[in-house]
Amino acid sequence: MASGSRNTHENSAVPQQDSDQTQAPPSKFVVVKVYDPKGELTLHRLSSSTPFMCGRCSKEKTAKLVATYRHQWNDLRCNACYGELLSED
Repeated sequence: MASGSRNTHENSAVPQQDSDQTQAPPSKFVVVKVYDPKGELTLHRLSSSTPFMCGRCSKEKTAKLVATYRHQWNDLRCNACYGELLSED
């Protein structure tokens, strides 16, 4: 009876691939307010200006307002891109 001979992986240990699942923000982002989602974008007010890379314009930004795309903190939008995307709808 070799208990190690079976390869048992629980599905709960596998990260979810659903991009609509809400992620917790990284520790450098201290969120003080979350605005109502607008489509796939959610705007967040941070406690202080925080550096991040905008996933749309590819510019390094430092701001108190940042938008997540599909609730993913690794895919952010700056406030300028957020406004532009909303105006296109």
